Amino acid sequence: MKILLATSWLLPHLGGVCTFMEQLKVRLERWGHEVDIFGKGANETFHMMNKGIVIRKEQLLPLLCTKMSVGNVFPAVLNQHEWFFNIEMDRYCMELGAAYFGLQQYDFIYAQDVISAVALNRVKPKSTPLLVSLHGSVTKEVYLTWPYRHQVEGPDSMVMNYYSFIEKVGASIADITITHSHWLRNLLVKEFDVPDHHFTEFPYGYDIESFQRRMQESTPLQRPQDKKVIICASRLTYLKGIHDLVTVLYHLKLARKDWVCWIIGEGEDQAELQQQAINHGLQEHVQFFGRRNDVPALLRMSDIYVLPSLIDNQPLSLIEAQLAGKPSVVSDAGGVPEMVVHGHTGLVYPVGDIDMLFKHLCTLLDNENYRHKLGRNAEVWALEHWSPDTMLQRLFHVYNQMLSRKR
Repeated sequence: MKILLATSWLLPHLGGVCTFMEQLKVRLERWGHEVDIFGKGANETFHMMNKGIVIRKEQLLPLLCTKMSVGNVFPAVLNQHEWFFNIEMDRYCMELGAAYFGLQQYDFIYAQDVISAVALNRVKPKSTPLLVSLHGSVTKEVYLTWPYRHQVEGPDSMVMNYYSFIEKVGASIADITITHSHWLRNLLVKEFDVPDHHFTEFPYGYDIESFQRRMQESTPLQRPQDKKVIICASRLTYLKGIHDLVTVLYHLKLARKDWVCWIIGEGEDQAELQQQAINHGLQEHVQFFGRRNDVPALLRMSDIYVLPSLIDNQPLSLIEAQLAGKPSVVSDAGGVPEMVVHGHTGLVYPVGDIDMLFKHLCTLLDNENYRHKLGRNAEVWALEHWSPDTMLQRLFHVYNQMLSRKR
């Protein structure tokens, strides 16, 4: 079969969705399928990432504006809010870009978010099955992020109504919608009125063999002597809660000196977080390493994995930490508690409770035997739960379900 994986996210990017798509492509091709990846590119483009085929938004916008202005069909609502105009025009350009590349060549289309699902459904052939996997709630993320980004109490009703509408339509429009956590499925059913029978749910898969091989590769970094390594691999954005972690690390520095923290990743908040660490005098304890290709090896060298998310679904960085046999300290955000058995594979604390985060880190720093026990349990749990072949078998079962519904 020929399969299109699509997202409205920038590709490539640092984050779980991009990793998921790249690993899925490799696995599908091993099974004899042909796979393309479509999404946003750098410098206002859309592209087939694996083929290097690009179309620029500046090529699409004149066509779009001409078509929409004929007969005065340009939606008046677009002129009511600059933000609304920009985001809708971006989605329309995605539709034109996808149509330009040609969707009729694919046996099925597999979208990775509600926006790409809505966009591709409008331009794909009617007979082509559309499957969507959802990796989070865009509405919830906008609601949490907006006050921080815009220094106001919250997004206005037009913004929230738009995202609520897109979330509901995008989760409903595919032939079948896949979620990878109970939390997200329940959220979409209860708060967005998506029928429960529209969903199927199964865990992520991860390329375990490749990760284990990369974990044994050499790295120029060396762990400090007589100090334990706390590691956080994450996008450096507000929703990942790294600002809470830096605050906790300041208090940890006042209490003890037997640790360092490696923060791996990049993102829009990187400079702000680095300045926060400097303001707290953490230069000798906290290191920001940016984006790296040797994360598996760094996880092997570390002692404790931490992720203080404010909202999350099922972060792939946590899967990697488990495969590396590391105990985790995580918040109970979203679907994360479904991945960690408190007191068995890691320690879970309430979102934003920095006192409990501090206590959990101290518990694992103090108790080596307990730390190693949780790490061993995490690795066993991960090997049982994150099989990539099992995920693909479930995916093709869903595909066959789609075909039977269309007959």
